[in-house]
Amino acid sequence: MQFGPGFTATFLYYFASTALVFTLVTALSLDTAIAGVPQQVGLMGGLLGGLIGAYFNRSVSVELPFKSKKTFWKQLDPILSDLGYRLREDAPETEGSEEIRVYEREGLQKALSGKIYVQLEKDTATLAGRAVQVKAIRKRLD
Repeated sequence: MQFGPGFTATFLYYFASTALVFTLVTALSLDTAIAGVPQQVGLMGGLLGGLIGAYFNRSVSVELPFKSKKTFWKQLDPILSDLGYRLREDAPETEGSEEIRVYEREGLQKALSGKIYVQLEKDTATLAGRAVQVKAIRKRLD
């Protein structure tokens, strides 16, 4: 199940925005038309920005086995708290036999880091969010 934009959509977003900025800054710096060197610099900057942005900010999900829901929550909640995430109060707690929690940061960090989704089923937990955050959480859980 995909929880957000994957590699391709994230790459295109960062590629387009970075390429535009690089092209305009280069054209203004060289006091020249956009065609030619500024376009080439924009293309190279866009490729680099797209790859870096997609690597860190794409949405990923991982499945983790657990034995006890209570133990899993006791282990996960402090990790998320240390990373600055708080449980969203308005998110539904249960949906059928599944337990779902949504965590997010406060203030400006909320807009820049995205949400962490945790879905508990019978004996597996699915964590979803931005790749860099999910990787940090998984590392601390192991």
